[in-house]
Amino acid sequence: MAEQHQDLLIQPVPAVPPPPPPVRRSHGWSVVRWFLVALPLVAAGLALGIGAFVVSHAGIYSREESALTSPPAAPRSFTWPFVLDRRVNILLIGVDVTLNNRRQVVNMSRADTLMLVSIDPERDRISALSIPRDTRAFIPGVGTTKINASYAFGGPGLTIKTVEGLLNVPIHYYVKLGPQSFARIIDAIGGVEVDVEKDMKYTDNWAGLRIDLKKGRQLLNGDQADQYIRFRHDAVGDIGRVERQQKVLMALFAKLKDPTTLLSAPTLLRAVAENTHTNLTMTDMITLGMFAVRLSGGDIRTATLPGTFSPLYWEPDQARLTQTLTDLFYGVDPKVLAATGIEVLNGSGIPGLARQTAQRLERLGFRIVRVDTAPAELDATTIIDRAGRPEVTRLLAEILGRSVITREAGTGADITIVVAKDLAATRTSKR
Repeated sequence: MAEQHQDLLIQPVPAVPPPPPPVRRSHGWSVVRWFLVALPLVAAGLALGIGAFVVSHAGIYSREESALTSPPAAPRSFTWPFVLDRRVNILLIGVDVTLNNRRQVVNMSRADTLMLVSIDPERDRISALSIPRDTRAFIPGVGTTKINASYAFGGPGLTIKTVEGLLNVPIHYYVKLGPQSFARIIDAIGGVEVDVEKDMKYTDNWAGLRIDLKKGRQLLNGDQADQYIRFRHDAVGDIGRVERQQKVLMALFAKLKDPTTLLSAPTLLRAVAENTHTNLTMTDMITLGMFAVRLSGGDIRTATLPGTFSPLYWEPDQARLTQTLTDLFYGVDPKVLAATGIEVLNGSGIPGLARQTAQRLERLGFRIVRVDTAPAELDATTIIDRAGRPEVTRLLAEILGRSVITREAGTGADITIVVAKDLAATRTSKR
């Protein structure tokens, strides 16, 4: 019990999530042109993030989420004409099916597959980090175990908190997929073309799973694509399955950009609506879709959480994870972070908030040179840049949430962070 309490004390301070991406006015879109692209864009927006997730291969779908386990609905600040103006992080959750000894489905699903998708309008790219289901992680209120158990203990709400604690990245939205979601989404767009790297054959009569695929490039229908991403009976096990998910992600993105997808838009929209549970609104989906279709395949970056196999877990490699997160999600060289001295001052009036914030930043690769009390309390967390490193201050602002960034000359640390009452209030509300 004492050990678990200690883990709780050192959990990173939850990031203050910035509001969902506001949109700015854009000109040159005629009503007719917008109407012609709107339907496939809606589909593309959610299907790129959801269908591309390629995971809902075995799950219990339900639109009834417990108020105790679901994250609160995100506040909205979208206006016409749906232009993404801020980074959005979306956690994609594929839940599994648990059977009892009578082969009956029981109401205890796990997060069988997790993928964090970060949509970055500043750099015009989408990054996706796959988290193996056996990843060793601390689940708040439960302890250290496999990350896929987070859903069983607390639904999407606890899953989000667990992933935020593991990665120190704020999560703004989530999408949960059910049993046949992926197959139905793939069928709705007429299949995806994939180069199957080898013959795949496996049968699990207990779970009702039959995989039978031949090597070679081919058009996979929904059931075949489902088989492809479920296959894990090779030397690298679940890691190979994660790589196949990413491979289908790129194939699905290419298919969504095909003009002929317009003809499939109504079917695709229906498949998405009937087979997903999310706190994204239709407006959000259109916004994401309009952003996504402008990108090329080179603008989509994928990675798997770095780690090593142990007898029970996929053990995260913290050093490589830090580098992956800063490069993949923020485009900042870890060497720049290590060369930037940061001091954290407590201007919140909450004892220990500066220290906890500093610990969290250190885990992300920042170099903390001083932690102290601010001369006065502030209402808004403030970042002071004395070294002229806007990429670092931008990263800090994204991690800490809505922060005031100022530039001033003078001696002292390269960057000063004054944590204030806004960060403390968000931290308290999440308890």
